[in-house]
Amino acid sequence: MELLQLKYFKTVAELGKISAAAEALYISAPALSNSISRLEKELGVQLFDRYAKRIMLNPQGEIFLRYVNQMFDALECGKKEVLRHAIQQRKHIWIATTTSNLWMDLITEFSQACPQYTLSCTNLNLDKLSMGFLSAQYAFILAAEEDIPGSSADELESILLFEDRPAVMVHPNHPFASRTSVDIRELAQQTLFLPMQGTAQYERFVKLFIANGVAFPNATSCSYQFYRNLVEDQMGIAFSTEHTGRNDRSNIRYIPIDNICASWKMKLYWHNRPLTEDEMAFRTFAQEFYHM
Repeated sequence: MELLQLKYFKTVAELGKISAAAEALYISAPALSNSISRLEKELGVQLFDRYAKRIMLNPQGEIFLRYVNQMFDALECGKKEVLRHAIQQRKHIWIATTTSNLWMDLITEFSQACPQYTLSCTNLNLDKLSMGFLSAQYAFILAAEEDIPGSSADELESILLFEDRPAVMVHPNHPFASRTSVDIRELAQQTLFLPMQGTAQYERFVKLFIANGVAFPNATSCSYQFYRNLVEDQMGIAFSTEHTGRNDRSNIRYIPIDNICASWKMKLYWHNRPLTEDEMAFRTFAQEFYHM
């Protein structure tokens, strides 16, 4: 079993299409398909269910992906540690997020406006937050207020950047696309896609249904890019947020969900210590970016 083979598996699992994954990996689709087949043969189990245009992880594949992600996370931590030593003399900012797609506008704009600084941004699942990943490894954490464990909140300082609300991501041809909002109870009759279980956004949607006394619907959990592709292929609708929709320049529609108690306070957190010059620059930029 080779590292490259596992990278291929991870990419196919996230994109759900051999052709799309092959394009992203710069290899041929037949070569990628053969690599996945060899991996399944070596493991002795099927990892995917095959359909006409897509392949999706089966239960064995979901288990294997969890461990593959852990392995790549560990490698990424090692890479960061090596880079940390290599750039000690440079102005570098280490950031973690709980929902990376929400913050791409901020990261992109800061990188363009302040090229003298470099950034590293890591996406953390909630289990990592509960396991003590709110460490000095990161200068900042971008997260919803409810993502931060109560035991850690007292050790952190924060500023409110914006408030976000739930929405559904739909294709322009979907009946919801012409609506100004949808009732949360209407979603049970739809083919739904959710963020991966264990992610902050998944847990926020679970709490949304509980808070509104609505049974949680049957839905497929997958990566952001995967369910976004499924919506583009008109295979269903996906949970998202109003803020995500403001940053999406495609023709996908983002329709707010009617509810009685859902507003997420998105904050910038940092440890209670003096900030360096570059960290101060990022905090000031983030605050001004969302309050212009």
